[in-house]
Amino acid sequence: MKLFIKILFIMLLASSAYGQVDDVEKLMTRKYISCADVNYNVQFLIPQYYKSGSKDTLNAIIDYWGKHCGNFETIARVRILLAIDDGNFNENIYGDNIIRYLTYYKNFSTTDRGSYYLYSGKFDLFRPDSLDLFTVSLAKKLLKRTNLTPVERFFLRFYSNDFDGTFAMLKSDDFAGTKIQELYFKEVKRYDVKFISHGNFRVGAWIPYGNLGHVGTHPLIGFAGGMKYKRLTADLSMAFKFGRSPNVYQVYVNDSIWNTNYFFGGYMGVDLGFDLLQLKRSSLSLLGGVAFDGFDALKVSDQNSNNNINKSLNSLNLNFGLGYKYSINKFNYLGLDIKYNFVDYRNPRGTDLSGNVFTVNLVYGFYGLYGGRYNFERLKQLEYK
Repeated sequence: MKLFIKILFIMLLASSAYGQVDDVEKLMTRKYISCADVNYNVQFLIPQYYKSGSKDTLNAIIDYWGKHCGNFETIARVRILLAIDDGNFNENIYGDNIIRYLTYYKNFSTTDRGSYYLYSGKFDLFRPDSLDLFTVSLAKKLLKRTNLTPVERFFLRFYSNDFDGTFAMLKSDDFAGTKIQELYFKEVKRYDVKFISHGNFRVGAWIPYGNLGHVGTHPLIGFAGGMKYKRLTADLSMAFKFGRSPNVYQVYVNDSIWNTNYFFGGYMGVDLGFDLLQLKRSSLSLLGGVAFDGFDALKVSDQNSNNNINKSLNSLNLNFGLGYKYSINKFNYLGLDIKYNFVDYRNPRGTDLSGNVFTVNLVYGFYGLYGGRYNFERLKQLEYK
């Protein structure tokens, strides 16, 4: 009996609790319509009311949409198309971000939707495409009109998904003085960075002549990094030459003459290049540079003091030459550099090493790291380059 009473008591408490939940639910009378709800509904309402010719209701829907969701690409697209349709289009309809809206729309329309949302971080994957199909159809219909202005024709081509060459239209004189051309060139300017990062790796030969030829030809490896501005390239450069000399030569150190065939050298300086001739994939450049140059001629251990006995021969290096580049793509090239180097390795009381040097290098170079590639892709989207 006691167990029955406990069960009955619990059931009464539960019934009371559920009753309170029902009462609370009845209090929830205010509904909140989210932007997602509005976005979903306008996909169907706008085509429907356009077809029925209810322009007042159509405009009210668009205003309500903008009030709840703010201005964004789709609203701008619809406003522009309806204004052209009504014959009252003007450039005050859209804001200063219209070029970015157009780029967004182009990317969205030419990329698999799932991949686009995954890449862009947007998660409106299941949004119906009714409104997008409607705007494409409307743009194609309006393109048949014969009294369109250049700006109207541009937007209609773009929104009919005819993207090839459409952005490039904005560079023509037909758009001189228009807001859309001004905004286009402003957007181009953001990405048309004249300074582009540059670097290269090179392997080649250090070829001395004159009395300096006594130390022989040596392998040369190096690398460089800097910037390119239009036709001019400026790099900080470093290189190393190595390998035993094929001939013994003499140096004076610590009051003694030493016979040696040791050789290890370096080059550190500034290299410049100017493109004299530019073809589709090839270029010919004038090269020049100034550097600190030298090589170690002696390195032996002193058994008495446990110290090394060293001798380095150093010189200022002034050089000039020609370079050829073959572009693999926009960012990478292969090249050949030939330079004549003025040096003066003074070797008092040792072998006369007067003479100068030819250097010949095979080069692998690259452009546009640290943002340059992104800028190039943006300009490519805008059909500027």
